[in-house]
Amino acid sequence: MADKPNILWICTDQQRWDTLGCYGNARVRSPNIDRLAREGVLFERAFSQSPVCTPSRASFLTGRYPRTTRTRQNGQDIPADEKLVSRLLADGGYTCGLSGKLHLSACHKSVAPDHERRIDDGYAIFHWSHHPGRPGNSWPTNEYDLWLREKGSRPYGTTPVEGSKFVSYGMDEADHQTTWCAQKAITFIEAHEASARPWMFSVNIFDPHHPFDPPREYLDRYLDDLDAIPLPEYVPGELDDKTRAQRIDHEGAYGGNAGFPYDAMTERDHRLVRAAYWAMCDLIDSQVGRMLDALERTGQRDNTIVIFMSDHGEMLGDHGIYLKGPYFYEEAIHVPLIVSGPGLARGARVAGMVELVDLAPTLLEAA
Repeated sequence: MADKPNILWICTDQQRWDTLGCYGNARVRSPNIDRLAREGVLFERAFSQSPVCTPSRASFLTGRYPRTTRTRQNGQDIPADEKLVSRLLADGGYTCGLSGKLHLSACHKSVAPDHERRIDDGYAIFHWSHHPGRPGNSWPTNEYDLWLREKGSRPYGTTPVEGSKFVSYGMDEADHQTTWCAQKAITFIEAHEASARPWMFSVNIFDPHHPFDPPREYLDRYLDDLDAIPLPEYVPGELDDKTRAQRIDHEGAYGGNAGFPYDAMTERDHRLVRAAYWAMCDLIDSQVGRMLDALERTGQRDNTIVIFMSDHGEMLGDHGIYLKGPYFYEEAIHVPLIVSGPGLARGARVAGMVELVDLAPTLLEAA
């Protein structure tokens, strides 16, 4: 084994902890991530430092809390003097690469018309795609969109599921952004098969972030038994004494800007959204399997730390709220965290609370 392990860091977006078989969900299909848990350590109570993307990512990439990084909400830019773990690894001899989103700075076309603003982040390879390209809301430098063009595939698009305002069929698996993120990682892994230089690759998948639009073949698995999917955990009136933000998001997620008005949704709507969300997680599992296969095929599995995690959770209708917002419900901050690699126990489960802010110093110590 080399002195410095490689690091494959897989981070999904908005995936809560109870979306995997290894966390007790008997309805989803997650054989690859379940295998990763059997080969490593599963943290049962891992929590993010924020229920939204930018402050969470700034925290676990620096090892500092959101108030310290001065990055406390989406739409903010991380200050240029913050030091990322990817920069420190690069300074220590690692080749660092990324596919997917980074989201340490504002990612609206009005403020970032060409590309997300970057600080000195240490990534030598930067395949950036903040989200799948949506008409009127994408960038000409969105590498996922460019990949679809190069393949001759149709542009990103969705088809509403019949009778639903909230769920769509998305791109086929072969043309999905999740698949693109994984393929960039696989190409990077294969390129380092004979390299003596250690590497770290961040696979920052956009899913299962809304909109809820899995490939047809993944969603259809759930539709034959849709009534078996549980409804959200919500007691009418429980938000009466909560914050104004929670009550507003009950009427429509993101302060009404993203829809999902809880009381106007039918039981079928609620079940269908959960089915689509799970289907997106199932697709992620398939692509995790491809990346693990690439490590094994190239002889790098035994010297690679593999992390599977998410930046924060998803309310999914629990407490009468969809998506996320400024509140610390468990559904919004309890995330999966599985770590496998050289010297680590196999099949261990850690019941004590851990925080994502501890990842950066842990990786530096391992390296």
